[in-house]
This record gives sequence, C-alpha cells and structure tokens, in this order.
Amino acid sequence: MYKKIKTKKGEQITQASGATALIALIVGLIVLYFIFLPPDERAKILDENEDEEDQSNDEVIEYKVLLLEYPGRIDYLKEKTYEHDISSFYLYKTTNAREIHSANPFIVRKGLFDEKKKEIKFTIDDLENTDNVMLSFSLNEYRGILSIMLNGQEVFEGEISTSNPNPLKLDKKYLDEENILEFSVSGTGIMFWSTNVYSFSHLKIVADVTDISRQEGQNTFFISENEKLNMEKASLRFWPNCNQDNVGKLEIMINYHQVSSNVPDCQTWNIYSFSPSILESGDNEIIFKTAEGSYRLDNIRIDTSLKEITYPTYYFEINESLYKKIQDDTYDVKLSLEFVDDKRDKNMDININNRMSTIDTKEAKYYKNIDRDLKQGNNFI
Repeated sequence: MYKKIKTKKGEQITQASGATALIALIVGLIVLYFIFLPPDERAKILDENEDEEDQSNDEVIEYKVLLLEYPGRIDYLKEKTYEHDISSFYLYKTTNAREIHSANPFIVRKGLFDEKKKEIKFTIDDLENTDNVMLSFSLNEYRGILSIMLNGQEVFEGEISTSNPNPLKLDKKYLDEENILEFSVSGTGIMFWSTNVYSFSHLKIVADVTDISRQEGQNTFFISENEKLNMEKASLRFWPNCNQDNVGKLEIMINYHQVSSNVPDCQTWNIYSFSPSILESGDNEIIFKTAEGSYRLDNIRIDTSLKEITYPTYYFEINESLYKKIQDDTYDVKLSLEFVDDKRDKNMDININNRMSTIDTKEAKYYKNIDRDLKQGNNFI
C-alpha cells in the first residue's frame, strides 16, 4: 500500500538552502580546526595523509660494502701429529692331513652274465687349499684288470696283485668341489665260465688341507674429520717377530689399498709411508696377510702429520670523510658472517685491528657492530 505526500514548491527550496548552509558551516569548522592546531601536530596529520596518497617517499638507507671475502673452512687443530695404535697380530698357517671321505666295503665284478660297478661321491670343501689328495684301500679279493675313473678321467687301469696296494694320488687338475669315483673290472675273455672280482675294504680319501684362517688379521682405527681434511703425511710402523729364513711375503692393505707386499725385516722396525688419500674420516680398516711362515706383529701404529694452518687475514681502507661519518654515528659499520649450517655450534675468535672478540653461535648468520674497532686508514680483520 503506497501513500502519496504532496509538498509545495516553496517548501522544497527552503529545505535545500538549509542543507547547503549546514555543509558550509562544517567545512568552516574543519578549516578553523587546522588553523588553530600546533604546527607539529598539523605536520604529522599532513604527513600521514601524504604517506597514504604516495608510498614512494620512504626513507632511503645508504649501504657501502667495505670488505667482501669468502674464507672457506677454518679448523681448530689441537695437535700437529696423531698416533693411532693397533692391537698386535699373530699370523700363521697350518697344513694337516685330513680324511676327506671313507666308504663301506663294496664289490665290483664282471662275468659272462653278471656285471657290477661302483660309484663313490665325495666333496672337497676348500679345493684351493687342498693338496696331495690320495686314494687308499685294502682288497679281500683281486682278480682281473681294475679301472678307476675320476670325474670321467681315467686315473688307474691295471691288475693288482696284493691286498694292500700303495695309495693312488688323484691329480688335482681332475678334481672339483663335487667329485665322482667309478670302479669297474674287466671281463674274463675266453674264460667265460669265471668271474673277475675286486672286493674293497677300508677305502679312504685323505688330503693335506691348509688352514689359512690365521694367515690374515684385521683391525680398525678412527680418523677424525679435522684430521682427514688437514692431513699432509701418513705412515705405518710395526715390529715383526719372525724368523727371516722361514717367512714369506707379508701383504698389508689399508681400506683395500695395498701399502706393502714384500718380506719385512724381522726383529726391527719396519716403516712404510703411504698416500693420505687412502684414509677416510671415520673408521678405517687395516689388513695383514701372510702367504708363508709365522709372524707376530707388535707395536703397530699409524702416524699422521697435519698441514700448517694459516688463518686468513683481510685488509680494507677507511678514508677520512667516511671515518668522520662513523664517528658521528651517521654510519654504523656491521660485521656480517654467514655459515654453511645453522645447527652446529660455531665458536671462534676475531681480531680486528688487534682487538679480540669471541663469537659463539648456532645460527646460520651472525651480525656485530664494530664501530669502536675501526680506525682511519688501513684496517685488518
């Protein structure tokens, strides 16, 4: 529902004139307010308005780089040489006769309508260190020509005329880790009614087996990160107790790099220099290995010597006008250091024109005001 309100023309004009007068009065009061404000307050208000209208009038700070350098890694080394002691080793090898295999009694035979052969399987666990493999047996019956095959190769063929034949050597070139011996006997020929027979007992396979488990000794030693990074020389020294006439080569390996492979001098100091590059920060492995004879290695030691450390020194110039600005606090001079990581503790001394200060921080960046440490002319840090 709508209701129309009627007004006269004269009333509308009167209302418009009143509004205009009110606006003029408000503007006038604002102007009077600014006129009677204290100058500093009026300036603040006007500055704020200008900042809102134009953000381009920000304060400009001037920077000047006096020195920019990259010192790199700086280490603290308490010692110039390090000694790494290693426990003694006793190296030797033993060779003993060992039974490889034995078999129960068996018979091989051959007749016109009957033939029996025999296979014997045996294993050699360490073929490389097994020598003089011998086959021995006794015979209760022996008739005909006996044939013995090893892995398909004939190792014996002949007639045996004794119950205790000499042991038969099995050639190493025919031997494998898994082996088969085959026994058979020849036929009777024209004596077809008979049978050739060999009846075996006490069959054994024996060999000389060398135990090399004590021919090699190994140990570890530790190299710190600072020692590794600053290492200049490295050497190995030890005292071998041995009989010069009864020993063979002594192979020495550090981290699988050969340091020596010769017969050392017994009962005296042996010293070998080697490249520091084969050493690693952390655990390092040293191995001694002999091929012949017995050694007792005592007083084993790794010696390292480190490079002489020269701490970096840098120079920069401050002219007269710049120095005055520093003195009257127009300029502040700040030392800024940036480190590789921000987790580890960084503790160091800084010498600026013979004024010492200490830095101890875990942060990645460090800042320090050094106005009081500077002078006009040449400066050093």
